[in-house]
Amino acid sequence: MLTRLIVDLYAWIIEISLWAMLLIAAVAGYYFTVPMLYSAGAILDNEAVWQIYGAAFFAIGAFLASAVVIGPFLLLVDIRKSVRVLESKHSGSSPGSGRTIPVTAREPSL
Repeated sequence: MLTRLIVDLYAWIIEISLWAMLLIAAVAGYYFTVPMLYSAGAILDNEAVWQIYGAAFFAIGAFLASAVVIGPFLLLVDIRKSVRVLESKHSGSSPGSGRTIPVTAREPSL
């Protein structure tokens, strides 16, 4: 029962973790950009602008990294939803209605 609940909520768990990751990256970029630039030897006129740039760049970087890492899991969730739709269409049709999907067993070939 609990494992089925986790599988059903998997997409929500991933989405919440992605949003939390973006938020954390934006806050980290806001606070750490100016010290990083000062340690690199930059002379900044307006620190607030660089803090906003840092928040945006860190959030974009976190989004791209999480898209590469978590993207395959989201594809699996999407495939699972598509299979459920196909199963519900196939099992919901009556045998005499003519709406059944013909299934033929064949060997795979190239």
